[in-house]
Amino acid sequence: MTKDDLKEFPTRRIEPVDGMAVTAAVWKEAHDYHLAQQRFHALFGHGPGIVAGLEVVSSDPPDSTLYIMPGMAIDPNGEAIAVTEPVAYDVGTAHGLLYLLLNYELSRPRSSGGPEEPLYVHAEFGIEVRPTLPDTPCVELARTKRASRDSALLNAQDAEHPGPNEIDLRFRSLHGSAARTALPAATATLAVCHVGSGKGDKSSEHVHERGTTYLARALRSGHPDGLDAWVDLGVPLAPGLENYTLVYLVGHGAFQLGRDEMNAVYTYVQGGGTLMFEGCRRGAPSDNLPADASFSDLLASFGVSCQELQPGDSLLVEPYLFGAPPPGFETEGTPKVLVGAAAAGRVIWSTCDYGCLWQGERRGRAALREEIRSAAEWGSNLISYALMQRRAASPGSKTE
Repeated sequence: MTKDDLKEFPTRRIEPVDGMAVTAAVWKEAHDYHLAQQRFHALFGHGPGIVAGLEVVSSDPPDSTLYIMPGMAIDPNGEAIAVTEPVAYDVGTAHGLLYLLLNYELSRPRSSGGPEEPLYVHAEFGIEVRPTLPDTPCVELARTKRASRDSALLNAQDAEHPGPNEIDLRFRSLHGSAARTALPAATATLAVCHVGSGKGDKSSEHVHERGTTYLARALRSGHPDGLDAWVDLGVPLAPGLENYTLVYLVGHGAFQLGRDEMNAVYTYVQGGGTLMFEGCRRGAPSDNLPADASFSDLLASFGVSCQELQPGDSLLVEPYLFGAPPPGFETEGTPKVLVGAAAAGRVIWSTCDYGCLWQGERRGRAALREEIRSAAEWGSNLISYALMQRRAASPGSKTE
């Protein structure tokens, strides 16, 4: 809620006295005061979001229809929305990134009987699917990345990492007693992208995928400012990267990006995104990592020059204070974290391999609990840095 919203807070109400004329206008003003108080209480006391129910499931057998179960939500205006019966919604041929949204609606005044009966307005709701989140008040029920106009919509096999055509429930806001202990102040999405001659080696790719998943869990439960962080795994370097707060490019050997991949990465960074490079050093020599040479060539093609972090850099101080980047997986040589600017975006090049440490490993041994905790706090700084850069590039834009 903003300062402009507060201007609408009701500060006066009608005081009834004997003999006063209760006209329709007086009656409406009296009731509008209580309705406004109720709305502001819902927003200030609990926040918008889903109060109960409103689960979204696929059809059986799966097709283009989604089913919304009964439940209740509070929209960003504080209006209560009740869905009393299951509702079927057919998304038709819509495809790409789709948001399933619930809206508050109010009917026109209508009589429930004869001409002498009072008029009633009815609280109603609307359901729609859109390719973007609107500026108008609504409650997100689900989203999905539908591959084609004919793709069947499915329940997610892994709720933490929904795949294409699966129902994604990660970004539903919860209200009141249904909410987390601390309401998240922001939502961050991480894309894990694999490149290199070793791409496709699942044992290698899963290390960093597990690491970023564990990091996101730690951020959701322990970020000091409240943060919803979610990870998409194996994201292709293609249009759509702009939907992510941070793109984490993991190298598995030497690589050279194709023209379309280069364009997607360049467009993402130019638009205010943050790109993080790391080579997987697990099972690889500490020096002369082929992925590092490829990263260097990629940065040169973008015209980006990276420098070591300077004391006081925001990456070192928000939200956790570091004198220097903490150790990562790599215990040999001189691992570094370098940063560079590319128009509105930022590039972070790490030779520390935090991805392996986030899932509990250091070179040659298991990581200590203190080392994992320090790396997770460093991950908080990386995500906070990426959020700050995105906001600076697009003031007022949504991060999810």
